[in-house]
Amino acid sequence: MNTISFQSVYQTQTNPAFTIGEKAMTPDGREWVYVKAESALAKGSVAVPSAVTAVDTVSSSTDALGRIIYITKASAGWTPGQFADGIGVVDDGTGVGQTFKIRSNTADTLILYPETALTTALAVADSDITIRTLNLVAKAAITDKVQSAQGIAQVAFAANDYGWILKRGPGSVLAGEVLVVGKSFVTGDDTTGQVVKGTTAKGPFDEQALGYALVANAAVDQNALVFVDIA
Repeated sequence: MNTISFQSVYQTQTNPAFTIGEKAMTPDGREWVYVKAESALAKGSVAVPSAVTAVDTVSSSTDALGRIIYITKASAGWTPGQFADGIGVVDDGTGVGQTFKIRSNTADTLILYPETALTTALAVADSDITIRTLNLVAKAAITDKVQSAQGIAQVAFAANDYGWILKRGPGSVLAGEVLVVGKSFVTGDDTTGQVVKGTTAKGPFDEQALGYALVANAAVDQNALVFVDIA
């Protein structure tokens, strides 16, 4: 895993300084992932992937080496690069079940990493795909305790900023109720991006534990010192 400076993780940029989805470690051993914030994040906000994108009736084509690495949706109108580092699956029609990773995209074509090239060509008549960009993030939604959290912002992000979020190690999280030292915390507060105490006897099917409290927040809607542990 790459090593990054303390300065890097407490700065955001309007243009990417690292590869989206890159994971790195600061000299103190904390682990981070580089993301783009689709909407503003406060310090301590839980960052979750933006909504999935369903794309119907797509076709595919090959590169000069015969690898199926292009997926096209006519007149899609995508923003170039918006699906960079995204993952996807063919979820209906010809080629169903294939998965892939996106290197970049144009206004109407996904460009896949060759290592994840498709083995069955897609047919515009019936092939459908769904894309998820794990590292294009937004604040966690209210009430939901399973949201595939990717990390916790340790500095404020403006909308469309790039920066590092914490995946493992000591840090700060905004808590909608007073956390209990040594016990877990999860998404699901009534304020976006904030966390609540984990539930006794609940497993990962019911809620995604994000770590445990080190020092409880003094009052609701304040930051608590926690140990973040997000796979």
